[in-house]
This record gives sequence, C-alpha cells and structure tokens, in this order.
Amino acid sequence: MNNSNPRDIQVLPIATNTTVLRARSWTRLRFEIEYALARGTTINSYLIEGDKTAIIDPPPETFTAIYPKVLQQYLHKHGDAQPLQRLDYVVLGHFSPSRVATLRALLELSPQITFVCSLPGAANLRATFPDKDLKILTMRGKETLDLGKGHVLRFVPIPSPRWPSGLCTYDEQTQILYTDKLFGANVCGDEIFDEDWDILKDDQRYYYDCLMAPQATHVQAALEKLSELSVRMYATGHGPLVRYGLIELNKAYKAWSHAQTAREIKVALLYASAYGNTATLAQAIALGITKGGVAVESINCEFAQPDEIRAAVEKSDAFLIGTPTIGGNAPTPIHTALGIVLAIDNNTKIAGVFGSYGWSGEAIDLVESKLRDAGYRFGFDTLRVKFKPDDVTLKFCEETGTDFAQSLKKAKKVRVPQTAATPVEQAVGRIVGSVCVVTAKQGEVSTGMLGAWVSQATFNPPGITVAIAKDRAIESLMHPGGKFALNIMPEDNHVDYMKHFRKSFLPGEDRFSGFATGVADNGCIVLNEALAYIECSVNKRMECGDHWVVYATVDNGKLLKPDSVTAIHHRKSGNHY
Repeated sequence: MNNSNPRDIQVLPIATNTTVLRARSWTRLRFEIEYALARGTTINSYLIEGDKTAIIDPPPETFTAIYPKVLQQYLHKHGDAQPLQRLDYVVLGHFSPSRVATLRALLELSPQITFVCSLPGAANLRATFPDKDLKILTMRGKETLDLGKGHVLRFVPIPSPRWPSGLCTYDEQTQILYTDKLFGANVCGDEIFDEDWDILKDDQRYYYDCLMAPQATHVQAALEKLSELSVRMYATGHGPLVRYGLIELNKAYKAWSHAQTAREIKVALLYASAYGNTATLAQAIALGITKGGVAVESINCEFAQPDEIRAAVEKSDAFLIGTPTIGGNAPTPIHTALGIVLAIDNNTKIAGVFGSYGWSGEAIDLVESKLRDAGYRFGFDTLRVKFKPDDVTLKFCEETGTDFAQSLKKAKKVRVPQTAATPVEQAVGRIVGSVCVVTAKQGEVSTGMLGAWVSQATFNPPGITVAIAKDRAIESLMHPGGKFALNIMPEDNHVDYMKHFRKSFLPGEDRFSGFATGVADNGCIVLNEALAYIECSVNKRMECGDHWVVYATVDNGKLLKPDSVTAIHHRKSGNHY
C-alpha cells in the first residue's frame, strides 16, 4: 500500500469503450461501521463511451476537487476543447448526500447532463437541487438506455432499508453488471480485478456482515432479480472488480443471506435518520445482533409502507426503534412506526430504543416513555449518542446488539434436563490448553478475552492459532492485518484471571479494571502478572462452525517469569469451555 498520497484516482480501461476511475482513499480507517479494519477503500466510478457518454456513480465530496479534473484530462484525448460538454448521462446506483458536492461540480461544468436513477433517487435529486431544472430519466425496471456502439443499458431497482434508491445497471454489450453496493469490499490497492479472490473473500465477507446481513431479505430479492442476466463481471462500488471469483461470490452471498433469514429468533429494527447518524447506529447494533446468532430485519421507516412495518413487528420476537431529534421532536415516520407498534399491543415482545441527536434528544425520550407506559420491557438501557458516533461508540453499539441477541436466545431456549457427558464429549474434553488472555486494540477500541483454545501452528514463520466464538466482542478486531497480544498466565495466580475474563462483560465495560497492565509495542494491553506475552499479527482466519479460527504470525515476545509454569485448563467435557 502506498501512503505517500492519501487520495488519488486510478484510471484504466476494463472493457470495450469502458473505463474505471477508482477514487482511492489509502488512509481511510473505516467505511460505514467497519471500524475494525484499516485497509482504506476505493469508490469506483465508471465511464462508458458509445455515441453518447455516461458516467456511473461519481465519487463523494472528498474527491470533488480532483475528480472533474481527472475526468476532463481523460476525455481530452479526443481533442475536445471542452470535453465535459459532451457528457450526456450520470447514472446513480444510489443517492447519497456525500455525493452532492461532486454532482454540483459536474452540473456546473456540464449543464446538459441527464441524471439516470431510480424513483426515490429522482425525488432526492429534486429536493437537493430545487434551484435547478434537472433533466432526469427515472428507471423502474423495464426501461433501457441506448448509448450507441452496442452499449444498451438495462436497469434493475434493488431498494433496501439502507439504500432505498438502489439501482443496478447492466450493459448488454460488455455483460458488465454495475452492482453499486452489492459484492464490494473496502480495501485499497493497485489491483483492479480480484485475481487473488481466495484471499479477498475475507474482506468481502466482512463487508457483507457489516452492511448486508441486516438486510438479508432485500439481498435475496436483489439476487433473484439479477439472476436472469448473463454476467461476466461485477463492476462493484467499492474495492476490486469481481471477474475471477464471480461465481463463488454469488454463491456465498446466497448462502450467507439464507443463513441469516433461516434463524429462528428475529428482531425488527425500525429507524429513521436525518443526517445518517442514526442509520449508522442501527447498522452497528444490527451487526452485533447478527453476531449473536439472531436474525435482523432492518426497516427504514422513511420509505417503508405501514403494512411492511406491521408485518415485521408481528413476526418478530423483539423490536428496536431508532430516531433522530428534529426540531425537538421525532420525525413523522417514527411517529407512524410507534403508532403501529402500540396498535399491535403485544408487550410480551422485548423492546429497545436508540438514537442520535444534536442538542436535546427529546425524540428518544418520547419513544422510550411511550413504550414504557405501554408496559414493554427493555432489553438494554436506551442509547443516546450526540452527533456523529465514533469508533468506541460503534463498538459499544455492536456489543449492545450482541448482548441483546444473547438475552433473547436465553429467554427462548427450552430448558432440558442436564445429562451426563457422552463418551465422545468426555474424550474431547481431555484436550487441554494453556490459560491465556488475548488482548486486541484498534484505534481507541480495546478489549480482551480468556483464551484456552490456543496452539502453536508453525515454526517458520513462528505462528499460532486461536479459536474465537463468533459472538465474542474481540472477534471484530481479529481480521487479517489486526494486532493482538497473547498473555500466557502462570499456574500460581491464574484463577482470578480465569474468573474475570471468562465472564460476560457489559457493553463498553473496561475489561482490565483492577489489574496491573502495560502496553506492548503493537499497542495492545499486557498483563503484568503474565508468565510471558507475544505480539501477533493476524494473517488469515477460517470460519469453523460456531467459531473463527485465526492464524497469526508472531512479531515479538518476552518471557517475564522464567521460573514459572504455564497454567493449564482441564475440562470434563468437550461441549463447553
């Protein structure tokens, strides 16, 4: 990765008359709620030059200063004195307020352009540019756009709660599907395509878990709509374009989405968002709930019909309502959703309330008080976040979601009589492991857990494996490139550490309170009473049933107590820790 220039635009042809302009953020730490990775991202824009010229998905305001210049320089190859005046169309895969500055700049340079978008996208454009007489082509799913030279574009609306104006574009000439948010990955590099697709799949899975899993039913609907198209390349909105691993990624999206929707316990997550902050909180909470093994149905109340809201709440085991505060009150869609919930009148469902605000936050208090008066029980203390959430807040929201999911599973679980462990379970339980405390840090987020499923894996380079349950808070920090420390505990004082680090922590709780600690060179916490510690870098991870198995290489280490003996954890059964 080249960090000498934090932002640039990479321009390369990808097919006949088709060029990608990859707006690259090398140093961007997170996108949406993906705070656990620091791999940058690309915002991919595309140029199709038939007899008419179209741009697909111009980048956001962080590239407004350089994108029109790069585009103009590229088009200048034809010898046009004013090349942007021959730009005919701007296709929007979704509408985002962050793109407005770039769209305005293009309008000033190319007032003749026609926007091509979905019906919600058109409404957003007109509301954003009330002073301009915009030319807009609205695509509902049956229309085509002929650019000439065989480039006939078809359009497939793929609305979702997070992106109600979602629209995929298919070029019949090149058989490229411009997928907008689908099939992306937030990783920045020089590679245009997914040649190393087997390595890239970790980033693609993380992207799915963070952004797609909470709206899995909408992903399934989109995949069904797109299945009739003969596609040879996914031109994604973020990350490398998908050409080599296309079939595998499509199968993976179907499998991941099915796994989400097939879960027995379901949560309806209702929200509205004035500036995107409440939506980001909703996404973080949803990520935590899905990690906890519970299905989430996200509903953006600004675009959902009352019947859709009612159906989601009625079939759910619990519901959450997230609201901003606008003028000291909740927006109308939240009032509508709250009215539907109260009309259903089933206060056996567990509730939760969250929201962001600028000054007072009355809307959050209003929703909470209405539900409390109606006799609803709350699964967590109401979350109130001022202005834009930071990484620590998002991690807190994720942990809150996971705790919420675990409480629902415990409440739903039918108690069965305790039986003696089977011979197989007794045999597996005789596998012993050293008592370790795994600590990880990413930015301002720091956490730790008890680890007994640790083993050396390689001599050269020195490496270890660690098995981590999917619902553990530390899991989201254990992706390739992440750093952690393994604190190996001595047998003379390990009991207190085992009791402490195996317990369930409250969201945001300081895991290391009451213990003497230091800091390793990689920034992770070191326990002063450890026998030894090693500093590790995550190399890869593999999904194994209800755990992730992480392979990490050892960067550094220190033996603190040469005369001590490593503590060993003995179990009687292999069906629990």
